[in-house]
Amino acid sequence: MPVRIISAVPVPFTTDGSLDLATYDAALAALAPHVGGALVAGTMGEFPALDDDERVELFRRAADVLGTERVIAHLGHGSTRQVLRLADAAAATGIRRLALLSPYYLPTDDDGVVEFYRALTEAHPQAEVYAYIFPERTGMDVPPETLARVLALPGLVGVKLSGGAAAQLPDYAAVLGPDHELYSGDDSTLPAVLALGGTGVVSGVSSAFPETFAALARALDAGSPEAEAVQAVVEEIVPLAGSTVPRLKAAMSARDGAPWACRMALPAVDDATLEAIRDAVAAHR
Repeated sequence: MPVRIISAVPVPFTTDGSLDLATYDAALAALAPHVGGALVAGTMGEFPALDDDERVELFRRAADVLGTERVIAHLGHGSTRQVLRLADAAAATGIRRLALLSPYYLPTDDDGVVEFYRALTEAHPQAEVYAYIFPERTGMDVPPETLARVLALPGLVGVKLSGGAAAQLPDYAAVLGPDHELYSGDDSTLPAVLALGGTGVVSGVSSAFPETFAALARALDAGSPEAEAVQAVVEEIVPLAGSTVPRLKAAMSARDGAPWACRMALPAVDDATLEAIRDAVAAHR
């Protein structure tokens, strides 16, 4: 159960847009022996398309399957009021690990970013909070020096870096304290993260290929020569299955036969790519 891998679990919907909770529970159970935990209702979980009650139900079910200590509940919302309301509900499930995407849509300044996180830590001082930095999705950069201010807040235990932020991994790693956890949202970068003293990856693709990612984490931690070959597999499957939510859901569907439909207006997967994804799942289960 490598702690190096946190699965960014997609959310299965039926073709009419309803939550497919039976499929969700089964997917979590399949992940459980292989990964350190799950990030619930993140980007790959199409969180903007979820009602708060639905998000809380997903948190609760993940905690039931994995245990509260292995669940990171993503609270991303447009306002502090909404974040705190969702944090209260997450706390009521017993979950203490929380991730929060930096402010989005309307721009703010560095002080606004810090205060956004401060509000959460002051309202929930017992929580373990991860800053979630994804400039392409939020419309603004959070520079390393601002992240340093955020991480100085009580209760901030680490950061997840995605998109352009993950591409600046060394710059962000330089501002972390000795006890902070560093996760990359770029699924294929586990060796680079560990080389910088980081913790691991938060990976959507690991939801569909948990065995492969678990094998990579074990090989890297053991210093095994097998790590190079497994990393080569990871570098093949990540662009194939991880570049869009529909591609990831196609891989999930190839594993269990459920529809894994999307709620958001996302691009379809062409037939050739779909066949390649199915072949990859068959080869690497």
